[in-house]
Amino acid sequence: MCGACGAGRSVPRWEDVLAPPGRAVLAARAARAERLLGPGSGLRVRAWLSAGYLLGDRVGRTVHAADLDMLWRAAAGRGARPAGRLSLRGPAATVPVEVPGGWDPATVAVWCAAVARTEPDASLEITLPDPAGARTVLVEIGSGAVRARVLETASDGPERGGAILFRGVGAAGAARHLTVCHLPVRASEDLDGS
Repeated sequence: MCGACGAGRSVPRWEDVLAPPGRAVLAARAARAERLLGPGSGLRVRAWLSAGYLLGDRVGRTVHAADLDMLWRAAAGRGARPAGRLSLRGPAATVPVEVPGGWDPATVAVWCAAVARTEPDASLEITLPDPAGARTVLVEIGSGAVRARVLETASDGPERGGAILFRGVGAAGAARHLTVCHLPVRASEDLDGS
């Protein structure tokens, strides 16, 4: 039961809509966050059991973050920004991006949280098709927050295993940045044989 509203059920965090939390999922998100911060930030991200993340700096100070939003808030408080150039300028557009092998929920979750924190004026919708065709997830980034929900019918989003769709102002830049963040993950997984 939800203690805040007493409605009888709690609403999952947006990042947990992409992939249910567990130690492996949190570890994957922590690894993607550390990679997105880049080595120049001097920050290290580790999963903390199944209760969130630990963000540590070069001198050993560590802070606990219960979710990705809090993690990026803490990283921003230490002057860190996502690696690579993220430009959300440009006309409103719908941009499809093919992701061979399907999208990685950990990479997408970390990237969305980073964009919401570092680009508070962003207004994007990202439609993520499940490569297996089981569901389609709509992620909305706006006013410094992220929301995610599962779309009920296939007609609400792209076809099974189709492209990720970016909609909004600066969609082309967002698509480019997420693709660059995503490619090393798939390449390293292919090298590892997973």
